[in-house]
Amino acid sequence: MEMEATPPPAAPVPPPAISRPRYSGTVERTFRDFTIRRAALIRAVTQDEKVLFRKCNPRMESLCLYGNTDGNWEVLPPKLFAPSSGQPEPKLGINLVRDKMRRLKWLQHISEHSDAWLIRISFFLAANLEARERQRLFTMISSLPTVQETFIASETYRRLCHLENMIDETKDEDEGCGPYPTFCASCGDRYLAKGFWVRCTLCKCWSHGKCVKVKVGQEELIKNFECPECCAEKRGHD
Repeated sequence: MEMEATPPPAAPVPPPAISRPRYSGTVERTFRDFTIRRAALIRAVTQDEKVLFRKCNPRMESLCLYGNTDGNWEVLPPKLFAPSSGQPEPKLGINLVRDKMRRLKWLQHISEHSDAWLIRISFFLAANLEARERQRLFTMISSLPTVQETFIASETYRRLCHLENMIDETKDEDEGCGPYPTFCASCGDRYLAKGFWVRCTLCKCWSHGKCVKVKVGQEELIKNFECPECCAEKRGHD
């Protein structure tokens, strides 16, 4: 009895092609995009850090910080950017850890991951460049301070360091103060046990009543209080 011939093994299925951007840019264009994104991210963690803090609401879904090539930054869920091209995404969930670490450490955490994202997206877009051009791009990028280095050298970093030192110095004095802070978000002065404080319903920061022109007995105003900075931001989006 003749045995049936064993069919030859099927040819291996080739792996799917890596999605590459349709990007015909030069080294100079890629570097220009890098510098614009970088400047936007630096602004987010320095001069706009209070706005960034408010936008990163821990009660929302996981959010990312994007630096855009129009010079603006945004905090959005990753799905809104529809990364079907395989474009690298920034660090996911920066809002979920906001209240689990001090403000200074949180901003430094964002800065570190922003640097990593800038490198990834730049070289993703530069994938079609020749090796020598990619090396030149890397040299140009490396000539600039990182987002983290710029943040650490900023006035924002020094101010937050000063405020955190004040918190550490007054920990013993503030025992038993409950949820009250150790400094006013408006003037930066220390907490006094007999002082009158109000809490912003949006950013959750505390301020002296006198600093935000709120008095004891204004229950309705206190219940729905929004600090001047949050009000200014809301007006800007109207």
